[in-house]
Amino acid sequence: MQILVVDDYKKSRDQLKTILRKAGYDVITAKDGIDAFHKYRENKIEIAFIDWTMPRMDGLDLCYRIRDYNLKTGQVSYLVLVTSKSTKRNMVDGLDAGADDFVLKPYSEDIVLSRVEVAKRVLETKYNKLPKSPTPLKARVIEPIAILNREHVLIHKITGILEVISNMLGGGVPIPKKLLKWATSSAFMLNWQLHEEKELFYIDTFIYRAQEVHGKTAQLYSRSSLTLILEEHDLIKKLLLDMQVATRFYDLNDRKSVLKLSNIIARYLPLVRFHSAREEDVFLPFTQRYFTDEDIVRMLADYKRIDREVGPENLNKRLKEIEQLEKILKIKEKAV
Repeated sequence: MQILVVDDYKKSRDQLKTILRKAGYDVITAKDGIDAFHKYRENKIEIAFIDWTMPRMDGLDLCYRIRDYNLKTGQVSYLVLVTSKSTKRNMVDGLDAGADDFVLKPYSEDIVLSRVEVAKRVLETKYNKLPKSPTPLKARVIEPIAILNREHVLIHKITGILEVISNMLGGGVPIPKKLLKWATSSAFMLNWQLHEEKELFYIDTFIYRAQEVHGKTAQLYSRSSLTLILEEHDLIKKLLLDMQVATRFYDLNDRKSVLKLSNIIARYLPLVRFHSAREEDVFLPFTQRYFTDEDIVRMLADYKRIDREVGPENLNKRLKEIEQLEKILKIKEKAV
């Protein structure tokens, strides 16, 4: 297996080369993106460690160039961006450029070799033997992710209704208690009973596969958005339960109870929106590479079981009510 190491800084380039050669890999080095692209075409490179910041052609541009070349030739490779950039926007840019993985500086020998193990496993899958599509990585999803993303749309619908309700409560507009119970129970059903339960199966499967590959070196978790996502799950559930409790104590004539419910909803809304965006843009597209066909079949079976527990008739009834209420609330919003 030939591995390409691209870095304009000789010390960093030599460090990676030493780690990989010590592990028995054939290593080719390049000092910038242009040099790297020539060597990529001249050799059978399967894995490339690419520094993000370089002169003449940076790592992002090199990923784009390699992705386009692979599309034309049918060649398959696994591209790892080596970088100190770690924001959500940076990761999305890297995925869009065609990067498959990230190594954050400073890194250790164990981290580098764990990424090689992931790459080898991914390169063996049928998915990665197919010619690459020019479509950004985050736009190509496995079925369990497609289901989670479709449910995000449903969650945004009930979130939009809750936002209107919160604004009306904050503005002193009386809301029937029956409507509040319906809205908060619908949010709990769609976001927690239906969606978050599926996400927990997804995350458990990912953790199992990632630990299988990385072992005790799985620093990926603390450096990725996974830790924050798990913390947000707990907070989302707490706010959903708090909403239902506050609804039970809601009294049109008790301003304190009205404001309490309004404040809980106001805390819930941005959390759910940022949480969904983080998953769709970074976490889900990044983690899907770890799953086997058997994992996907098992997840889909778990998803169907959860759907049965929620009840298709119950779900369809709620969705119809959401559509009707969206229209009503829009009319009321215009009238206010």
